Amino acid sequence: MSDSSAKKETRPRQQGPDTEQPPSFDHEAISQPRYRRSQAETCVTDVSRNAAEKGEQPYTVWSSERAFILSTAAAGVGLGNLWRFPTLVGENGGGSFLLCYVIAVVFVSVPFAAIEIAAGRRAHGSTLASFGGLGRGMALIGLAIVLLTLMIDSYYFVVSGWTLGYAVEATLGAVPAFETFTSGYASIIYFLITCALVTLVLFFGISGIEQFARVMMPALVLVLLGLAIFALNTGDALQAAEFLFNPDLSQLNDDTVWRAAFGQAFYSLTIGQGYLITYGSYLPRRVNVARSVLSIATINSMVAILAGLAIFPLLFAANLDPTGGSDLAFTALPEAFANQGWGRVLAPIFFWLFFLAAFSSCIGGAKVVTAAIREQISRSGSRLAVLLGLGAIALLGLPSAFSYSALNWQINGLPVLDFVDRTLGTNAVLGLALLSISALAWSLPVELWQRQLGLRTPWLADLIVWLSRCLPLALLLVGALQWV
Repeated sequence: MSDSSAKKETRPRQQGPDTEQPPSFDHEAISQPRYRRSQAETCVTDVSRNAAEKGEQPYTVWSSERAFILSTAAAGVGLGNLWRFPTLVGENGGGSFLLCYVIAVVFVSVPFAAIEIAAGRRAHGSTLASFGGLGRGMALIGLAIVLLTLMIDSYYFVVSGWTLGYAVEATLGAVPAFETFTSGYASIIYFLITCALVTLVLFFGISGIEQFARVMMPALVLVLLGLAIFALNTGDALQAAEFLFNPDLSQLNDDTVWRAAFGQAFYSLTIGQGYLITYGSYLPRRVNVARSVLSIATINSMVAILAGLAIFPLLFAANLDPTGGSDLAFTALPEAFANQGWGRVLAPIFFWLFFLAAFSSCIGGAKVVTAAIREQISRSGSRLAVLLGLGAIALLGLPSAFSYSALNWQINGLPVLDFVDRTLGTNAVLGLALLSISALAWSLPVELWQRQLGLRTPWLADLIVWLSRCLPLALLLVGALQWV
């Protein structure tokens, strides 16, 4: 890796009040480093602006806007677009869901993501620092986001371990049945291997994330594009296109479809989970946040649609049910590959792609946790923070791994993983995301948000801020009325 992957700002600035221009990023504060450090030393950077001003560590920023876009897109692609998106499309009417999803991304997720990234850039710190700098009550929201992300990571890493196990098994021989794979201790072993691999990448700090994303994202798009072309040529392309792009407008009256679409839009862009705030904290002043968010959303949506084009033609050609549920990737797809006579070739390619996408999201989720820990132990070294963060994820994730093993741990008749996912993975994420976005948007004047967003068009900044202020409250009210 090159020494210039991550740039450092070595001269601390004095912090001004919120009514003035924020000192780090409302002026061009990114200076060239006076000296070069080894790549390994770039990991010692997860500190807030206050820590940098005390001389404990220099600032670190992404080496370029492209590096930020690729890294942030990679953090969101993961299982959300290759596993969850096709599942929800199949269960919610195909084209109707896709139409609702596009609306949710453009009018809700994009402005929300812009506010979160701008908040991270303003604080130049973790989720805790970004919220804590806005008041004591806001600090509690930041803490809740970090703890929720830690709990989600604990079982997300287990599912990512399954993708690694399937990739290895598909490469060595036939793809195992899911019941067979989870009947022994493979789920535990691959979960721990995933934790170890994430630890290795995070040891190299921002530069490690950049290097991984620069290789992974183009490779993921190219391989997925190749799979989509193959599926459209050999599968039932007409039925798949009809299913995906011909919405039944009567289904737009179904609030279940809208709820699923909004949930997926939040999930795929990692709204309310601390990813965007953490990655935004390394964003230099010269980057236009709105432009970057549009690029990130485009990449994420493109990957999701390509996943649908790679999966559904094969499913329809094999006469398989697209509403198969969450085991679509692990059960139906291997059967669809085998039906085309290309199972020995396609299955390893798909599952290695599947693992790399899931792994990228594991890195982003772990970064949220380790960055928060790093700020609390700023003099002890960031590698200790990485070990503590990944140790916490591994400890909390073991019950979920045990629940899909010979040990068969359960809570209320459900595997621990399913119980945690149903308890925290949907409603808690959406509720906390809406609350945090609204709180952030109301915490600062529109003029300050305009500078942090990097916009020269006042009306566009006004639109983003007011959408972020009002839409979360409206969605929370709708959800509360439906709950009652």
